[in-house]
Amino acid sequence: MDDNAVLELPHVIEPSSSHDKKNKENSFAFWSGLFVDELPERNKCSSVFPSSIILSACFLIIFAIGYLRLFETQPVDKRSIETLDDIGSHMAILTRVINAIFLQNALINGSIFMNDVMADTFGVPNGSLFDSIDEVSVRRPINLIKTMELLSNQSTITLDKAMHKLNGRAMGNGSTVSFAEIEEFNSSTRHTQIRSIATSIKDMQRYLTELTSPNSSMTADEASSFLPALVGFQASLKQLKRIHGEVAAVGDSLYRLRLFLAEMECLKTSFKSLEPSVTLLGSWLNSSNNKATKTQLDAFNNLFSPINSVFSPSQVLIGLPNKSKDLEMLDMDFENKWLKEMLNKGSSLDELKVALLPVCDISSELASVEEGWTKPKKMLYFEIVQQTLMTIRNVDKLYPKRLLKSFSRAKANFTQLDPADKFGASETDKLKNLINSTSALEDVRNDLSFLLNSIFTDFNDTEINLLFSSLMSLNDKDKVERFRNSPLTNKYRQMFDSANVKIQELESKLDKFRDFHSAVLKFKPFVDGVIDVSTSIDSMIKAVANYVNVLKLFSPYTADQLKEIEQLGAILWLARDKLIKSLILDINLRKEIRLADGANRLKSFSSAREITFQLAFSQKTLALYQRPDLHQLINNFVNNGTKLAQKIETLSTIERQSIGSGWNNFFSIGPLMVTLSSEIKTLTSNISNEKVDFKSFGNSLSILDKVKVPSLDFAMMFSTLDDLNSTDIGQSPE
Repeated sequence: MDDNAVLELPHVIEPSSSHDKKNKENSFAFWSGLFVDELPERNKCSSVFPSSIILSACFLIIFAIGYLRLFETQPVDKRSIETLDDIGSHMAILTRVINAIFLQNALINGSIFMNDVMADTFGVPNGSLFDSIDEVSVRRPINLIKTMELLSNQSTITLDKAMHKLNGRAMGNGSTVSFAEIEEFNSSTRHTQIRSIATSIKDMQRYLTELTSPNSSMTADEASSFLPALVGFQASLKQLKRIHGEVAAVGDSLYRLRLFLAEMECLKTSFKSLEPSVTLLGSWLNSSNNKATKTQLDAFNNLFSPINSVFSPSQVLIGLPNKSKDLEMLDMDFENKWLKEMLNKGSSLDELKVALLPVCDISSELASVEEGWTKPKKMLYFEIVQQTLMTIRNVDKLYPKRLLKSFSRAKANFTQLDPADKFGASETDKLKNLINSTSALEDVRNDLSFLLNSIFTDFNDTEINLLFSSLMSLNDKDKVERFRNSPLTNKYRQMFDSANVKIQELESKLDKFRDFHSAVLKFKPFVDGVIDVSTSIDSMIKAVANYVNVLKLFSPYTADQLKEIEQLGAILWLARDKLIKSLILDINLRKEIRLADGANRLKSFSSAREITFQLAFSQKTLALYQRPDLHQLINNFVNNGTKLAQKIETLSTIERQSIGSGWNNFFSIGPLMVTLSSEIKTLTSNISNEKVDFKSFGNSLSILDKVKVPSLDFAMMFSTLDDLNSTDIGQSPE
């Protein structure tokens, strides 16, 4: 036993009026006792679960507080039954009291300052993280966040239809524009040729009708001369096919022109819709303060990081998780029957209350800044900052300045080439209206197509020649009779009957088609301008698509986040102001502690910090064990962790090396976690104690030692999860 480790833990005594002078001098001789050996320091990255150190700490408390307890009386022979809820409640009360003693002692001896208390209130490792906080530096990242929100509102949703069409062109599905087929088509000549063919069809129909008539007077010479003419009609069909091809080419050119004008309109719409974002994005990318803003965002990230809060080195308020509210609760705690029995055999704790009054009074200082630093608020701010930093990283990967420059150059080039700017919007509308109303062209093309593909599809000059050859050896009378009664004669009579009707319909539509074609030719200068655009439109579309890909990286913030963004600056400035004023508060507080009755005697309780930590961790552990959803959480952790470990094994060797070893041992950890869940379920729900004292309380806490908790390096696991974002696993939907 190390005698140098002896620590005084005074008793709370009864009111001084009930004692003699000697007792009066010792009237604030709070708990006394001996601590043997120093408590081991807790590893900052260790699990929040207790190990066997809980039991040893409890015995230290028992030994320290019970060994030389003043005013010892005969124990009352009565047993008490405590539930786990009772133990948790009593432990919270005792932890608050001892934490207050530790806090007050540390403030008076200078081991901590109000700066540390404020930092712990904010849930940050130390107050120096606020050193870079000032109105200007805070305003920059907040303005950037607002800019990013505006950029996310420059939604590409409104451009989706336009971009779909433009992306289709970028993939090789776009239109090429040419005016050559339109310009080369001579409508007058082709109309003359069609009318000539119409005359031939009419003549053929007349000859065949006369031949097949019962009263026909056709001679053998007439019949013999008709068959070569019928065979020669093949040339007219070929001419019809050429005309049909040329008309179809004109129609196809107009169709492609119509599609291209639509693509130009989409591109123009895209440029116009994206114009506001150019100013916003440009103001950010070209700002000289970007590096400082990024540094400030990193500072915000450290301030709001939940990891920093969990692994904070100071934790001077570890036993006061509700900060000011817990300090305010001390006033009621001193009236608690169980605490009175534990510390002063049921007597008043007023003198302890007076001694701790200075540290209890700082609750108002903490309350003034706590609202903005609750766990939900901090997590909300952390998510805002994380989203902003991730957006910056993702945007930087695309070299946004270069893409913005390409987009601006493409827009300027389009504006310069756009024929609408040269000829006026009205000319554009006229051309669009004209080529969107192509019924005159479609009628001619459809009639030609019907003649060629429906009426004359069975025209066969070979069978006609064979018929002609078979007639050559016959006399005139038989020749005419054979020709009249041939099935081919009836076939071609019906063919030319139909053709004659259709060609007359076609002739009636030629004038409208000629007028339409002439009207289109008048727009040749405009179309030439469109063709100029077509030579560079693909590069323009690529520039727009690349720029839109940058904008898509700006995700909108939630309504709750937007609401808090406005408060972020005020919360940070207030925290910074409180930290500065805490220097003055330190001086005043130390003075108040020195003047407080009995505060001097508390200084002998030098193990208050260690006991506070042990009780706080035990309290958190018990609360965790009592969570209704704990076993489901453990089950989810094991199942998801195992799946993730299996996924990690599929990564390449280089990727596995890059993410570290945070998940390597999970296959062995899983079964241990299942065992942990089983042990927690077996915890005794009711504990019987002989009396209310520290020995009994220590025995109650010792049940936590029965649960063996595997060692889990959560900090390494967090780090691994962050690193996984850059791998195939992190980028997959799963």
